[in-house]
Amino acid sequence: MARKLTPRIVTADEVSEILAPSTVPAPRLTRRPEPGKLRTRANFADVIVSLWTEAEENFLSIGRYLNHAKTVLEHGDFMGMVERDLPFRYSTANRLMKVAAAIDSGMLPADRLPPSYATVYEMVLLNPEERELAVAQGLFRPDTRRQDVIDFKKRLRSAATPDIEAVRTELARLEAERDRIDARITALRAKLSTAGS
Repeated sequence: MARKLTPRIVTADEVSEILAPSTVPAPRLTRRPEPGKLRTRANFADVIVSLWTEAEENFLSIGRYLNHAKTVLEHGDFMGMVERDLPFRYSTANRLMKVAAAIDSGMLPADRLPPSYATVYEMVLLNPEERELAVAQGLFRPDTRRQDVIDFKKRLRSAATPDIEAVRTELARLEAERDRIDARITALRAKLSTAGS
């Protein structure tokens, strides 16, 4: 026997909220052909690009929802949701939140970013001077890979930090040269003192 449902009375405010237009874009519900029905390179590429674009949009939306949830929910509720209710760890949530915040604040040029939140997160980690240089060198492009950003950071930061072994070698050379010069000065002073007497 079917269980009888008790109707719930909905208030006018709840109806207004339900019927109000959403500021969040609706998910795409595009019908796609079954993989077995695709035959050409162009067909496969079109579907895959479409899916990839949707994934990019979803990662940004997830980050925005997380940022909003963090402001609305109490600290314990937010962390509990992330730890128990979501299909990813806090570290992933944190990255998604930082990416969304960086894009929404205009810190990163949204129109030139790659579709990978992991790649964009590496861009978020650049300091302001590094970001400016990255823009100047054209690093912010849709085809930039995560490894490209990591390599860029390594190049910049290795140039900024001296090669310790080279510094030690140069210091030892200069100290030896100073010792040689000091010895020569002492010898010349000795000559002068004996010549003057």
